[in-house]
Amino acid sequence: MKKTFLFLLCLTVSWAVLAQNPLSSRVDSTARVLADEGFANVRAVETADFTVFTIENDRYKIPAEGFARAARLIESAGLDTSKPVKVIGTSFKVPEVTLTYNNGMWSTTKRLDASWDAVRKQPKLNDSFAKADIMIYPQVSLQNLIINQVYQSVWNLSPTLHISLWPGMRFTYQLAIPVYTDLLQDKYYKIHPTFITLSQRFRDPWHLNIFGKLTIGNFSADRGGIALEAAYYFPNERFSVDAQLGVITYSSFYGFVWKYALEPVFRWNIGGNYYNEVLKTQFSLHMINFIRGDYGFKFEMIRHFRHCSIGFYAEKGHHIPAGIPWTWDNMTKGDPTGYVSKTNGGFRFQIALPPYRMKRHGYIPRITTSGQIGMAYNANNEEQYYYEYRTEVDDNIMTKNYYNPYYINSVVQEIK
Repeated sequence: MKKTFLFLLCLTVSWAVLAQNPLSSRVDSTARVLADEGFANVRAVETADFTVFTIENDRYKIPAEGFARAARLIESAGLDTSKPVKVIGTSFKVPEVTLTYNNGMWSTTKRLDASWDAVRKQPKLNDSFAKADIMIYPQVSLQNLIINQVYQSVWNLSPTLHISLWPGMRFTYQLAIPVYTDLLQDKYYKIHPTFITLSQRFRDPWHLNIFGKLTIGNFSADRGGIALEAAYYFPNERFSVDAQLGVITYSSFYGFVWKYALEPVFRWNIGGNYYNEVLKTQFSLHMINFIRGDYGFKFEMIRHFRHCSIGFYAEKGHHIPAGIPWTWDNMTKGDPTGYVSKTNGGFRFQIALPPYRMKRHGYIPRITTSGQIGMAYNANNEEQYYYEYRTEVDDNIMTKNYYNPYYINSVVQEIK
């Protein structure tokens, strides 16, 4: 009798709470559904002006596909749609985009508003802290430099450990395991580390659409050091500017022996971008101080499909020999005492690798293929100039488009 009375009392109290605020209960249950779907760092709050969730695409390799899935779950959750429902997409807990459901339509922007301030302190479901991925990156490099062989090649499988740490921070360690190579350099026959990095992502606290990343460690192209990358999106978010500023030096591994040179140099890359949402194509023009000291301009036109990005590039630059001062005339016209003028171009692509989604099981490291595989074709077979470096293993033309609001909006509308 006593147990029956207690049960009825609890049932009555629960019914009273639900009757008092049934929509808040739906918000909480929707947050749990999103966490069960595999989204990380899920938070939720409801105010008089809006309902807002935060999610991170931990399950979906293509973030836009994850946002589309979240949109369908929210549409069917029975939430109060008389006020906007917002979804803030984060990357390593740093807010990247805001999706808003209003009047039966979704819209996406890079901007933040009061909804982020309202939800950022809420408790998280499915926290990503200290969770690890082991991704297998297939890597292929071809070169045509000798007359008695069409192509020399390097084929690697490169397992890479990614660990998510505090907000914005990620640790990366990659090993290159040769599968086949016919190059002459001995180092390509040895298992060796490539990327070893700590990267800290951030966003300005004033909601000015400034994004950044500071990375320290061993980069691509046999370089290491410290680099700051930043981007600013104008109010019309089709337009943006970005920059990469780095102090780098030679840094490479011969097997597991680290070879380096204590001769740091400053290198920079500054440019502007325009995205055409009808063509799903980004146009970029950058002025670059390349690794080996040459200066030049680089134009890119990249078409973004859902599982592939492909495009063309053209480069024009000059190498100014040591001892000749840098001037704008030397940069654009060259100095007659030994400058080298070069023109180059080609195409490049990135293709997403299946499986396109894979759920995590607690803190067990998840083993899967890398996000994409890609290649760039160098029309002039250039060996000396136009060398750039990447600070992280998954920096490429496809991942840089992941949080493009126009691209996300198109995918969310397409996937029903």
